[in-house]
Amino acid sequence: MKPLAPYPEISADHCVHAQFSHASCQACVLACPHQAWILDEHSLGLDEDACDGCGLCVASCPTGALHSHFPYEIRHIGGQAVALFGCEKSAASGTPASLPCIHSLGVRQLLLLHGSGVSCLFLADEDCDTCPVRPEQRLEQRVQKLNQLLRERHRSPLRLLRRPARVWKAVLNQEALITRGTQLSRRAFLSGTSSSQMLREQLVSMDPLNRPECQTIAPGILLDTGGTEQRLPWVPQIQPRQCTGCDACINLCATQALRYERDEDIARYKINAPMCSGCGICVDACTQNAIQLKPWGHWEEESLSLSHGTCRRCGNDFHVPAENELAQADLCPTCHSSGSKQLFQVLGAA
Repeated sequence: MKPLAPYPEISADHCVHAQFSHASCQACVLACPHQAWILDEHSLGLDEDACDGCGLCVASCPTGALHSHFPYEIRHIGGQAVALFGCEKSAASGTPASLPCIHSLGVRQLLLLHGSGVSCLFLADEDCDTCPVRPEQRLEQRVQKLNQLLRERHRSPLRLLRRPARVWKAVLNQEALITRGTQLSRRAFLSGTSSSQMLREQLVSMDPLNRPECQTIAPGILLDTGGTEQRLPWVPQIQPRQCTGCDACINLCATQALRYERDEDIARYKINAPMCSGCGICVDACTQNAIQLKPWGHWEEESLSLSHGTCRRCGNDFHVPAENELAQADLCPTCHSSGSKQLFQVLGAA
């Protein structure tokens, strides 16, 4: 009898297909090595018989709608916090730090660990090339990309450390420096003994990988952003000459990475790239192909100025990017695209 697999938990409200019926996201489908995810025009479902609980779909989901419990242990080596992860197909099987696949750690999980003071992932795994899972994007690739962003911010990179199983188990068997769920006392927090190191240890003890509020956070928020011109996991870019100011992307963005702002007579589209999850809804909703999502891109534009007007034909107010040719016209984008037809002509034709 096949053992029960640890199926991923699904938060339907966070899935892009629940937020926008025309979403094109297939991240979980493409990541699954066993074709367990089934997506059609009407629904997204999981074939539990095909799913082996590897968790690769969790790492690929941009919004964090999928989640699996991440077992791991924290130990200290040379004064640095180290997170131990072991592949269940390795000698680490059956230990408290054993998970189905180490490649199920996505960018969000890596940044949560790094932000909590973890400087190194100590891995126990087997030859991934011979594994039936064999993910297209591996942990090493994510760490390499992430370290480029960390170095740009003058932060220490995240290291991957592999040692023989006996060494990994010896470290695992060491006594944990701080137990999960332990709270620093008020005296320790306020006294001189409460150093930044102790606070980082406290953050680690809070188990960031499995806290509900951390499961859907946009990865860019977890990076220091001293302003624009920095690279981020996802960067939305609006092409002003193509954008017609319909606000579809603004209204559909669940994280407010894109939003409309107006201060007195100054209006703009605000682009807050660190908030972007990379879900792609804005791209799917844009009928003018005016939005692009740049993975690991530079955050160059923080806002896009808008020009307001009143259409002489329909009488409606409208706004378009100031660089768009429609900004100099007295027709809204809808009337402009309809040519010389008057409203009564359209109704009469109907």
